This record gives sequence, structure tokens and C-alpha cells, in this order.
Amino acid sequence: MYAILSVLDPESSGIVNDFWRQLCLACGLDAIYAFPLPHFSWLLAEELKFEETAPILSKISARAKQMTLHTFGIGIFTGKKPVLYLPLVKTNEMIRVHKAIWQHVEHLTEGAKQYYSPKLWVPHITLALNDLNQDNLACAINKIAFEPIELFVRVDNLAIVQHEDDDKEGQSLAEFHLSGD
Repeated sequence: MYAILSVLDPESSGIVNDFWRQLCLACGLDAIYAFPLPHFSWLLAEELKFEETAPILSKISARAKQMTLHTFGIGIFTGKKPVLYLPLVKTNEMIRVHKAIWQHVEHLTEGAKQYYSPKLWVPHITLALNDLNQDNLACAINKIAFEPIELFVRVDNLAIVQHEDDDKEGQSLAEFHLSGD
């Protein structure tokens, strides 16, 4: 599995890491540590042609402005494997970057996850996935739902990450700095 994502700034990462620790200690949720850097994803795919994608992301990053994104509250993607997350409010710059990534990179992927496509994308910072179930979901919600959650996340990068196995940590292949005016 490959992802194009943005790693969060240090302050926001610290807050998200604290939520991860709380959920791990109180509810036994530790699958999030498969890629232990707090982030949000722009595109997810089974396969990605790295050598062709990297120069494209470099160009997109050179034109993209650094962003400050806002998140508050929590959300749940429902289904057999629910996901607990912090929703990010879309901005015009975020939408522009997202569309550029999909327009220029999707054809270089196989098995691109369409729920990350511009029409369906709900940008989010994942708090728990893969180990949420009927027994621990209530614990997770009770642990954080009564805390005020509001972050202003500084975004200054795009990265390509590869994650082969749920038992192994994901690996960053390349990172690009957002440097547009």
C-alpha cells in the first residue's frame, strides 16, 4: 500500500500522539502505530510508480502554499472496520493541492482508493483504525469525546509512504516541502 500524505507539525503531532497514548492505555488500541507519525492522507493506492510520482509531487509542492488547517470534534467512519478520526475543514488551497495530486498521479497508481478521490474525500487525522470493534469503540469515544478538541495544524509537506504489512511500520520514501508563494 502507498500513500501520499502530509505529516503534521510538531505541536499538532504531540497532541495527536497524546490521544493515541490515551486510547492505547485505556482501550488497548495500538494499530495506529503501524505508521507512527501523525498525518493526513491525500491519496491511497495498492501500487504507485514511485520514480514517476516523485518529480510530479516535487512540482506540486513547489507551487503549493503552506497551509494552516482547522480541526475540531471527532468523527467515525462506520463499517466492519470503523475508524475514529479528527475531521479537517477543507480550504481552497487544500482542495487545489488535492485535485492536482489526483489529476497528475492517479494514472500512476493501481487500486487507488476512491474514497480519497476529490468527489468523496473527507480529510482527517486518524486516531484509531484496524483494531476498533464493538467492544472497545465505546471506550475510545468515552475517553476523548468529553475533551475540547480543536487544533490549528500547520501543513508544510507532502510525502510518499509505503506500508507493506500491518505488522510492520510504514516507511517514508520521499518528502517534499511546500514552498509556493
